[in-house]
Amino acid sequence: MRRSPASPVASAVAEEGEEMPLTTAEEEEDMLPTLKRKRSAVAEDEEGEEMPPAEKKAPEEEEHDKDDGEGTGGTAVPTRPHQDHGDDLGLLRLDFDSLSDISYSSYPSTAAAAADNDSDDDPEDFTEEGLKARDAVLSVSKSVVSLAASIDGDPTPTPTFSCTGTVVHHDDDSATWIMTSAALIRKHGSDTEVHDASIMKIEVLLHSKKVVNGRLLMYDLHYNIAIVSIEFKAGLPEVKLADLPGSYFLTPSPVVAIARNFESQSLQMKRGKTFRGVSDLDCNELMISTCQIKQIFVGGLLMDLEKRIVGMNFMDEETTPFLPIEVVGRCLTHFKIFREIKQPWLGIRGRALHLLELAKLEEIFHEFPKPRSGILVDMVPEASCSNCVGVEVGDILNQLDGVVLHSPGQLTAMLLDKMELAMQMQKPVVLKALIHRPRDGTTFDADLKVGERPPGECGALFKNRWTRPKPNLDFELWSMEPSEWSKFMGKK
Repeated sequence: MRRSPASPVASAVAEEGEEMPLTTAEEEEDMLPTLKRKRSAVAEDEEGEEMPPAEKKAPEEEEHDKDDGEGTGGTAVPTRPHQDHGDDLGLLRLDFDSLSDISYSSYPSTAAAAADNDSDDDPEDFTEEGLKARDAVLSVSKSVVSLAASIDGDPTPTPTFSCTGTVVHHDDDSATWIMTSAALIRKHGSDTEVHDASIMKIEVLLHSKKVVNGRLLMYDLHYNIAIVSIEFKAGLPEVKLADLPGSYFLTPSPVVAIARNFESQSLQMKRGKTFRGVSDLDCNELMISTCQIKQIFVGGLLMDLEKRIVGMNFMDEETTPFLPIEVVGRCLTHFKIFREIKQPWLGIRGRALHLLELAKLEEIFHEFPKPRSGILVDMVPEASCSNCVGVEVGDILNQLDGVVLHSPGQLTAMLLDKMELAMQMQKPVVLKALIHRPRDGTTFDADLKVGERPPGECGALFKNRWTRPKPNLDFELWSMEPSEWSKFMGKK
């Protein structure tokens, strides 16, 4: 797998010319919870450990406890029941006959638990943030489905992949479109190959627990997105993919990842925050959240607590990357109009200034007195140089047609919009770019020509390479963490 260079987190820029205090990598690391999945300890707790018997207290000690208002002291607290399929949305099942024996003074507080793990979605989390997260998830729950793909005719019923999807469109032929990850159809171990649609069986679990057959309609391996169609409309509202403000991701904010589990048929969520960092996966537009998700969350929505859709979730080895909503929305628009995503013949890649390391920012500030928003150009493919004459590696794309740039996702969204116009006009469309060049401190304008890339091998320059999550050996493994696999297989 090809990976892009990682960059330590540095600073954020609120608006053009506005200076913000720089953040060190150490301070950002304090904010970021551990991204590696550590479920083995949790699994042990859920199985329940035998509590040591309480020591007998003298009558005067018991009376002293009552006077201090400390409860019964030493009473064992019922453990949380073991959940086989992740953290489902719903009420915690307790032994209500034993509630009167609980020592509430010794029961861990929800606030403390949430502080230990920002991604915790404990059903007991009734903090303001926890309730908002649940409301956000429930607001789209009827549009959230689970998909399971298998090879038709295979004697074993084990699916090749299972993930989450979202209802995004109803066409005129009574069909419903579900947007999900192209990992659903990818061949394991290949960056560019997918299973033949004619031999694939796709099952779709709806919120009503009804399972219907799905059909692969279209896909794009560059952004790892696929559309699955089902012949069912009733009770499936489509989700609107609306843009967020251009500077939205400059400040980390609470978010919640959403999934539906095919086996347990449950709606699930994981909370976290957006994080100023660069994904290792080979997609320039990807951003990162701290939600500690499982494989079933792949292809599902990421939302903020104001019920706004932030992006689509994917998985890497240690982080949770997501494709920003402005790119996801343009992909859907292109699917509707062209039945494919029309990539512009303009292969500029770069990083947002607020994600650069401190040393690099210092070099830029020596030439420009204040930090500026924009995209630092890391690559300009030779094959498309004629469409961005004058732009060099190391330049800063500050504005396009007068719009200040804050992220690669915003840049891509503008290019896809212009690509739609170029296809309608059947000729390239020109974007006016404002360029800053730290090398000599100059600022100048450049014309970026947006047009359809020619067919052939040059198109390979604009193909991202993704890693599909490892296939599971049993259907139950869709809802498990990697740390749980060895324990599970030991029971077989």
